[in-house]
Amino acid sequence: MASSKPITKKVINSPETCVDDNLRGVVALYPKLQLHPKHRVITLRRKNDSGRVAILSGGGSGHEPFAAGLIGPGMLDGAVAGGVFASPPTGNVLYAIAQLYKYNSGGVLVLLGNYAGDRLNFGKAFEKAKIAGIKMESFIVGEDVASSHNKTGGRGMCGEVFLFKMCGAMSAEGYDLQSILNMVEVVHKNMATLGVCLTACSLPGQAPLFEISPTEMELGAGVHGEAGIEKLKMGTAKETVALILDKIISHLKLQADSRVAAMVNNMGGTSLMEMNIIAAEIKDYLDQKQIVLERIYSGHFKTSLEMHGFQICLLHLTEEHQKLFLELLDAPTGAGAWSGGELSTGGEGEHGDDDTLLRDVKRKAASGPALSVSEQKKFRNSLQAAATELIKNEELLNKLDSGCGDGDCGITLKNFGKAILKYLESASLEYPSNVLWELSELAEKDMGGTSGGIYSLGLSAASQCLATATANDRHAWLSALQSAISTISKYGGAEPGDRTMLDTLHSAMKAFEETLETDICTLLVRINEAAERGAKATTSMIAKAGRASYVSREHWRGEDAGARGVAVWLAAALDTLTGHH
Repeated sequence: MASSKPITKKVINSPETCVDDNLRGVVALYPKLQLHPKHRVITLRRKNDSGRVAILSGGGSGHEPFAAGLIGPGMLDGAVAGGVFASPPTGNVLYAIAQLYKYNSGGVLVLLGNYAGDRLNFGKAFEKAKIAGIKMESFIVGEDVASSHNKTGGRGMCGEVFLFKMCGAMSAEGYDLQSILNMVEVVHKNMATLGVCLTACSLPGQAPLFEISPTEMELGAGVHGEAGIEKLKMGTAKETVALILDKIISHLKLQADSRVAAMVNNMGGTSLMEMNIIAAEIKDYLDQKQIVLERIYSGHFKTSLEMHGFQICLLHLTEEHQKLFLELLDAPTGAGAWSGGELSTGGEGEHGDDDTLLRDVKRKAASGPALSVSEQKKFRNSLQAAATELIKNEELLNKLDSGCGDGDCGITLKNFGKAILKYLESASLEYPSNVLWELSELAEKDMGGTSGGIYSLGLSAASQCLATATANDRHAWLSALQSAISTISKYGGAEPGDRTMLDTLHSAMKAFEETLETDICTLLVRINEAAERGAKATTSMIAKAGRASYVSREHWRGEDAGARGVAVWLAAALDTLTGHH
């Protein structure tokens, strides 16, 4: 049913082109930046090796100027953009890493926000980069106070920009990769962010994401358009700043005589007058607490489209590191979002991608045990059944996902199902390891979002496990399932019991382990039954990871969509193998 709320007006060409049009605008404003349009990557233009460490970040679009607008000498060397509020796909992240490493032999440090989609898609890119021999390190930033008690840690907010500035300054001074990473770890422990919003934002071509009463505000709002953790009565600037700083100071355990740097982040729709008032109140409040405000920065750093709201981030300038931290904050930068400067003077050459970069960043040939002709036929039939069932269940999975997610679980799994059916038209199924790897690549390219990252990582891990197996037997497939679950948990941050797809997979795995030595028909039936129980059990679970963990429990309805999705395709595949389909 269409929304009864009116679509918000935006000055764009179309919702479909707004991300790419935005990137074209960034390089139009700052021609010394290089756009790689097919991969939605922007980098500093370089012809020679800098010899130093490159700093890379990125994530969903809609947070401008984060991150492409913060590229420049003394800050980021590159950024990779996803769709609006969606993680960039693995291939684009890998391209950005490879592009920066080509011109920065000191290595690449990737900073990413603590969000499931980013962790998964960036995570697979990191694994591929390491296989390719690229020197790199990564750090997940999550300094949000409102979500700090979440199992996977706080979300990444505007504090990431402090790290862009400080890492960029260290790189410019010639620090090595490990030294910069060590500094990041210290800074991360000593900063915290919290904010409020007065109105919701709206995705291009859509109505506002939620409603707030004119007399209320949301405490703990995120930068992906999500509401906060608590509705509060609207207060004055002084009262609101005091409320936020009380919580940040408590979180960081600051005392009188502590020294701090502050950042006031405009979430997109807050006037400059309001921002100035907020800055004044921050200074007055900290003076009253006898906390020394050494630096304060205000502006659009990491926005949430047109959301009316702001965040405050405090960085504790500890006695041990105060001198270095201030030097890094004060170091010169030519990043465009700070002000017009060197990058505005023009650049040379056309924009284009370096299509040679990813030719060697591929999986080495790996086959593992082979299937007989009859086994290949069963494998093909089970994959076809699984894919067809995913397509049929689009509406159900979207509905389950609409309460606590973004309502697209059914769409993404349908896309995967269609891609699998097309793949099966011409694919060889002789080597299961190769098939699972190719399905992993399909998930990466055709699904998108968090689900694409999860399936891609899980399938690639299972593939690598089967590649080293000595026989195509139940022991090999159990090991592959265990490896997939372990890898998804590693990068996604979730565990069984957290109300995610892992609950279905883990339940199936336990049944697999317990009935491993029984006859094949009984084994498959037990796995299927356990998967169904695992999916149903998520109905009463408390979400501890993923997007559902960021919203109030009142929005959870029924089973977890991802968990049900696994049960859908697994049942279809197993029923085909047992002859029940």
